[in-house]
Amino acid sequence: MRHFFTACICTALLPACGDTDEIRDTQQTSVSSIGTLPQITASSNPGTGGESTTEQGGSETAGGSETGEASTANPTGSGGMDGPKFDVGEDTGPIDPTNDTSEQKGCQKIDFLFVVDNSGSMAEEQEALAVSFDGFISSIQNTVMAEDYHIMVTDTDAGNAFLQECLVLCTFFPECEGYPCNNLPQPEGCDATLGVGLTKDPSDSDCGVVGGNRYMINGQPNLASTFECLAKVGTNGDGSERPMEAMVAATGQLTNGGACNDGFLRKDALLVVTFITDEEDDEESNGNPVGWNASLVAAKYGLEKNIVVLGLIGDPDQPNPVCTGQAEASPRLREFAESFTYGSWGSICSPDYAPFFDAAVSVIDTACQTFEPPG
Repeated sequence: MRHFFTACICTALLPACGDTDEIRDTQQTSVSSIGTLPQITASSNPGTGGESTTEQGGSETAGGSETGEASTANPTGSGGMDGPKFDVGEDTGPIDPTNDTSEQKGCQKIDFLFVVDNSGSMAEEQEALAVSFDGFISSIQNTVMAEDYHIMVTDTDAGNAFLQECLVLCTFFPECEGYPCNNLPQPEGCDATLGVGLTKDPSDSDCGVVGGNRYMINGQPNLASTFECLAKVGTNGDGSERPMEAMVAATGQLTNGGACNDGFLRKDALLVVTFITDEEDDEESNGNPVGWNASLVAAKYGLEKNIVVLGLIGDPDQPNPVCTGQAEASPRLREFAESFTYGSWGSICSPDYAPFFDAAVSVIDTACQTFEPPG
């Protein structure tokens, strides 16, 4: 979230300001102290032709419940399913492997994009995301027919804004001489580009992404720990978060041949975007919910139902909010999520993100089954 200039100096530069952490603690409520789960709102209705059917504020859940309670959709560990599900159509007898005339239904590939706020108040939320990922991806693998995945993580500012501010301020404050920020890596090239896929943690240590890409692919060793390394994007980012601009960039020109995210977005893959931020994107990112929707749909060749959007955002303006002051109301981000047939949102202040992602698995499964290859 946004920080006052003096607080930045105190936190980043002047060790004598020992009360900064205490002050920050009083301004931010721990995620683990929140009691109830969020209302998970969805606009998934395959029969709407791409239009949202969920009213503002949400009355329908991603798991299909009318009560607004999170539900566990298609739980793993039951039904005897040992691996990815494949769609072979009706049982018409033995399948001739040489027959290529039958049309394959449903998605076989999924591209996952996670846009994670890296401002100063996001440490606990990043931890909650990392913890929930393993169960989420395992549930996807055991439920959804797709078997080929790309997974990319990006943050909400271009480069390390904390470092840039620190270096500027150190010019004017002799107390900063020798301060560790002078030794931090300075991002350049792709690493200093908004929307680029991350491969390192905030300390510039490699997270172990294989294949030479800025995203993980099938066969990624230590998937859960690699995702955790990437998802903990740090809290030194710009306080003016730009999650929607990062999303548009990540799925736009950065995916062109030779660009930073080359190869991530595939024409024949379902796109699943998850954004997580504790602040509204009102004046930071260029555009508005309608334009952000149009940009994402254009990236998927105009096929809106080939996109799933999941948002973890502030909900203090909603009935029975989970957030009680530690996150900003996000009506624009909520509007964006609800503008998709397969769009849902939950409260970033929930103590556990697993129920939200469990419910989202059902939405992703439906989107995969109805996936339409372009052209």
